[in-house]
Amino acid sequence: MNAIARKVYAQRDRVVRAIAKNGRFRFAAIRNTKTVQTAQNNHALSPLTAVLLGRAMTSASLLAAFLKSEERVIVELMGNGPVGKVFAESLQLGEVRGYVTNPATMLDFSNPNTMLSDALGVGMMRVSRILYGNYEPVIGLVELIEGDVSTDLAYYLMQSEQIPSAVLLDVSIDENGIVQQSGGLLIQAMPGANEQQIRSVYDSLQDLGNLPELFENGYTPQEIMQMITVEPLDQMDDTPVDFFCRCSLDRFKSTLATLGIDEIRSMKEAEQRELVCHYCNKHYHLSDLDFDDLLIGLQAKTN
Repeated sequence: MNAIARKVYAQRDRVVRAIAKNGRFRFAAIRNTKTVQTAQNNHALSPLTAVLLGRAMTSASLLAAFLKSEERVIVELMGNGPVGKVFAESLQLGEVRGYVTNPATMLDFSNPNTMLSDALGVGMMRVSRILYGNYEPVIGLVELIEGDVSTDLAYYLMQSEQIPSAVLLDVSIDENGIVQQSGGLLIQAMPGANEQQIRSVYDSLQDLGNLPELFENGYTPQEIMQMITVEPLDQMDDTPVDFFCRCSLDRFKSTLATLGIDEIRSMKEAEQRELVCHYCNKHYHLSDLDFDDLLIGLQAKTN
């Protein structure tokens, strides 16, 4: 690999999956800075919601790393706080997208009584896995513990899936409120790992230091994973990650085609032509030809 290729490789967002050679732990690590920056730009996220959505997208990508191909994970955090809902969806092959109900939400952290948990408030975390061969998603639901995503994900994995897990998710923001670095680590104990070994991994994660600073200093996800354990790791996967949404005008039209003729005519008469994707905030415009196609199709179904 030449110098240019190495530079491109180093700068690309990616999630890496590995297992300890002794088989006692599995690891996933991700650097997804550009992906979270894209989400912030697409949705005009405040610094607060950029951190929450960034962490949610990171958690979805880490969980999806252990799936297959187009299997996917959805992470939702819902509460009675001002943020409302945080939604993130990731496919194993590296596509991730997400949104926040109230993206401009801010909190006054100059008030010593203000906590990050106030953003989501009292609520729930739901994790859904859409898997090959399953007609229904596999869903787990737990109450929010801290509302910081990291603690909530670790709690979910322990309570819902009975897997001792160490989770580190972080997003750094500069003085202008712009995402600078984003990434995360997920370490899970496998059958055979004893309590002392699990505690050793937890302690190593606590001693790791600031994850964004490690990325700033040029460390790769692979190198950071190896810093957690003295055991050698077998890398199992290395997948590029991108903010990507499969929305399109044709998909929107297919959804609109489930409405009745009267509803479509009313939309046209009211000049309701703009369609906005929740997941990526992309805007689409319905032309007269689009409305005609919809109406002709609906009329053909009624004949």
